[in-house]
Amino acid sequence: MLKVVIDTSVFIAALLRPTSNSSPRQILRLWREGRFILVTAPPLLEELFTRLARRKVDPADIEDLLVDIRSIALHIPGAYEATRLDDIDPDDNKFLAAAYEAKADYLVSVDKDLLWLKYYHGTQILTPALFLRALLDNRGSDSGRSSQ
Repeated sequence: MLKVVIDTSVFIAALLRPTSNSSPRQILRLWREGRFILVTAPPLLEELFTRLARRKVDPADIEDLLVDIRSIALHIPGAYEATRLDDIDPDDNKFLAAAYEAKADYLVSVDKDLLWLKYYHGTQILTPALFLRALLDNRGSDSGRSSQ
């Protein structure tokens, strides 16, 4: 099954724009349905909680998301640091490091600093729309390179 790191900005877009057909919203739904494995680490969870609270997302929505993440995501220690950060925001390090540590298939983001990399140590970096297309194109097949 595909392992995927999702940037905080995608979660924010899903929770602040609750239209049922937005790519971030569909990604959250497909993750909750078990279509891929969400990868998380302590630094990612900390940023997620902080940024959702700062954006005044409904506390009940934040709690629901965190409960789901705690129960069905793949939790990694977050022990690695990315090394290729010269031209990108240092805050993006944690996402690249998590993708590397988990040997993730995809990192999903709307952050241009991450997207311009395209790949990082075997992890493809895509926008939510492109990831959704890739995920739905693989419907019914287990063609991801990772297994758990």
